Amino acid sequence: MKPVIALVGRPNVGKSTLFNRLTKSRDAIVADYAGLTRDRHYGQGHLGNREYIVIDTGGFEPDAESGIFKEMAKQTRQAVAEADVVVFVVDARAGVSAQDHDIANYLRRLSKPALLVANKAEGMREGAQLAEFYELGLGEVLPVSAAHGQGVRAMLEAALDELHLPDADAEAEAPDERVIRLAVAGRPNVGKSTLINTWLGEERLVAFDLPGTTRDAITVDFERNGQRFQLIDTAGLRRKGKVFEAIE
Repeated sequence: MKPVIALVGRPNVGKSTLFNRLTKSRDAIVADYAGLTRDRHYGQGHLGNREYIVIDTGGFEPDAESGIFKEMAKQTRQAVAEADVVVFVVDARAGVSAQDHDIANYLRRLSKPALLVANKAEGMREGAQLAEFYELGLGEVLPVSAAHGQGVRAMLEAALDELHLPDADAEAEAPDERVIRLAVAGRPNVGKSTLINTWLGEERLVAFDLPGTTRDAITVDFERNGQRFQLIDTAGLRRKGKVFEAIE
């Protein structure tokens, strides 16, 4: 089994940028917009012969009790439950926040390896500028710049070393042509995510009575009666004349 790495943190700390860096893709939408990611987003990557799965998550509010933030928190908790190691991403330039403390308190209660990663640390010197993050009680602070790639390899090596796994033989897997890729498309708020959740029999995607809840294209593997599928949830489509936000 490939090790699973979950990226967690408050909104707008650069988790999706780091996800794209780790998967060598542009699968996650990235913009200077807090709360952009909402669903669990899976991708695959490798470091030399070592392969891994990485999960991008939305901004985490562990104590959220209602609304879309409660649904996002459920998705993040599920990602953490599935993960072998958790990468807690903080914003090196913004400093420690109360929400960072809430997340750290949640992670410390878990018996699971966790790395504290200070993103947006380009041009910063290790030491005084990052010292405040040690108060989160999660040990060493790893400075990285997901946007520029600085420190990402060292962070990834540290995450995989936490698991003490042997190197896997590098074997390229040919795409399985028997997999049916099924995309669900439509206008915002017509129930696309709810439909996929019904097929899966679980709350895999955030389904909420709010237009535009889904933003990334989320791919979910599914098997029924021996037939393999990839179900793709998509963002709601509208006429160009009604689109005003860049992320849409």
